[in-house]
Amino acid sequence: MAKQLPVKLSHKSALVLLPPSRITAPIEAIRSVYDKQFLRWPPHINLLYPFLASPSESCKLKHDIRIRIEQVARAIPPFHMSLESDQPGVFHHNLKNKTVWLGPTTYSNIRKLQAALYSEFSVNGVDRDRRPFMPHISVGKAQSQGGVDEISVEITKSISEFLSHNAEKDDKPTTLEWYVDRVHVLERKDEKDRFKIVGTISLGEPSTRVEQATTSVG
Repeated sequence: MAKQLPVKLSHKSALVLLPPSRITAPIEAIRSVYDKQFLRWPPHINLLYPFLASPSESCKLKHDIRIRIEQVARAIPPFHMSLESDQPGVFHHNLKNKTVWLGPTTYSNIRKLQAALYSEFSVNGVDRDRRPFMPHISVGKAQSQGGVDEISVEITKSISEFLSHNAEKDDKPTTLEWYVDRVHVLERKDEKDRFKIVGTISLGEPSTRVEQATTSVG
């Protein structure tokens, strides 16, 4: 497909993965205390950010952008992801700016997805960061190592307590399971507004989605 979208990148738009609401409660409990972006972002993993801004004021994703995402998504089958909270990751931006985050236990599937999306949209100015793509869900900001340690303890405790209420999770007390079968485009009108979903695109061919979903039941 011809890559023609003379649309500039915008920090008001993002292509992301969103964890299902059934597992977000323990994450949001910690983000509400430690993450200044709590009111502006839902818990998410950025795939491409900034992304292409939709020129329309409507609440729907621009058709041309949707078609291109669908082309990539169709070739990537749904996959399972495990978010491990036992040892949260940390980005050290500078001495007084650190981000605590949760990441998947394995990276191959999500990196394959992100690389395919990057390849499709790189012509529009989507540029790869100098650092390797590190999929993560941010859970809090800290200004010191003590702050990092506090957030790390709290997110592990929050998830462990949440999972303790589910008997089937007893063998993995700090791991959130997630079946990734779609990507989302988020947009906001103003820098201070909360991001909202304007488009959702399923992964895999229709037949693959049905087979994968059936296999994952139980």
